[in-house]
Amino acid sequence: MVTKRILIVTNTRKVLSTVGFLVSAVSLMLLPLFRTTEGVILCSLVVLDFLALGRAGFAVNHMDITPRYAGIVIGVSNTVATLAGIARVELTGQLLEAAKTKNLDISSPDSWMAVFLRLGLL
Repeated sequence: MVTKRILIVTNTRKVLSTVGFLVSAVSLMLLPLFRTTEGVILCSLVVLDFLALGRAGFAVNHMDITPRYAGIVIGVSNTVATLAGIARVELTGQLLEAAKTKNLDISSPDSWMAVFLRLGLL
């Protein structure tokens, strides 16, 4: 898009990030609706493929912001992202424990629907 002069660099990155992350989020929330192994694998592939597309929109920003200290900035931002991921695991555990105390079947895809929808919307 940039080399063909369809969009400028900034807008290209915004489009890639927006499309990539929106499609991934919707696909992740739809994941519990699939009842076959093939469907789950296909949906997971869509999630991962579009995450890669979204990453193309922001992964180079560290070099734009601070070319000299890009490695340090990447390290700090990855640390923050990892901490958020750890918190999500804890939240998922709490949601499942709450489902168990209410005697809900946690092996049911319907129980996992709450996890994927809540984590996707938070």
